[in-house]
Amino acid sequence: MKLRQRAAVALATAATTVGVAGCSAFSPAVVLRPYDASDGRNTRVAGVEVRNALVVSPGLDEPGVVSVTLVNSSAEDASVTVSADLEAGDAPVQTYFVPAGELVQVGATQALALDGAETTPVPGEQNPAWLQLAQVPQHPGETVTMTFRAAGESAEVDAPVVLPCFEYAELTPTPAPGATAAPAPEVQCGAETDDSLQQADDEGEEEAATTGGDEQDTTGPGADTQSGPESGSGAAPTGGTAGQ
Repeated sequence: MKLRQRAAVALATAATTVGVAGCSAFSPAVVLRPYDASDGRNTRVAGVEVRNALVVSPGLDEPGVVSVTLVNSSAEDASVTVSADLEAGDAPVQTYFVPAGELVQVGATQALALDGAETTPVPGEQNPAWLQLAQVPQHPGETVTMTFRAAGESAEVDAPVVLPCFEYAELTPTPAPGATAAPAPEVQCGAETDDSLQQADDEGEEEAATTGGDEQDTTGPGADTQSGPESGSGAAPTGGTAGQ
């Protein structure tokens, strides 16, 4: 009787194991799913890699700046056209020349110093460029559809809208020539990053260690044990001299 029970338990265990293994075999591995390990979105068009595409804007219906890195990993020079679908008026469009094996950083503040002048990309350097949006009809946290075109191909991404905080703090729109800059809305950037907090902790520990080394030990052999008039040289005399 016991032998039959043991056989039944073993059979049930084997069936359960096979069922679980079958689920794992037909389920896609999580590590094989594409994942953008950055704030923005990535794609590829005609041999040009589009990395970390996003829009920096302080709020709804406020101006914005496009931030994206174009990396030409092909053996041929490429011209990449970048546009943003804002669903409000004409979509801003800009074309960038990206030499073979080089990259262009759209949304680099160094481009503002060029003041629209034509420049030749420098080999081996991160060539700056600028693309500004007059109005972003999305809240930070929502997305803007961006299109990238090169060599007859096109690719779209839903670029997230982020606040001008931390590494994006300097990406603020510039006023048009002759126009007066409007006051920027107040932006709440939230808490510091973990790296900043860790750096502050390390600096605090170093300061505490330095301060502690300078303090004198008041309990060691060389410490001053004088604690008051009762134990000092001014104490009242004892013995027979007190009765004289």
